[in-house]
Amino acid sequence: MRKTAALLLLAAACAAAGPLEASADKALTATGTVSRVQASVRTVVVALADGGEAAFVWNADTKISGVLTPGAKVTLRYVTGPNGGNLALQITVARG
Repeated sequence: MRKTAALLLLAAACAAAGPLEASADKALTATGTVSRVQASVRTVVVALADGGEAAFVWNADTKISGVLTPGAKVTLRYVTGPNGGNLALQITVARG
């Protein structure tokens, strides 16, 4: 329950921050395995390939290739907002 509340707060904070500038030189990349997806609040939690876990939100401008499901291998291009939230610019789901 605490993690769900934290994800909802993260999504709300990112939405309240307004649109982030999607500058290619500021975009970061992460790869890993989807742990959880909450489509209702546009949030995905990823177990990162280099260790740890990170939450990302997406919006209508995010390009998603593939289906986000727990266990799927993904690569994300994202920016970090001033509040520390991660906004996904692109999410690519690996095939097979």
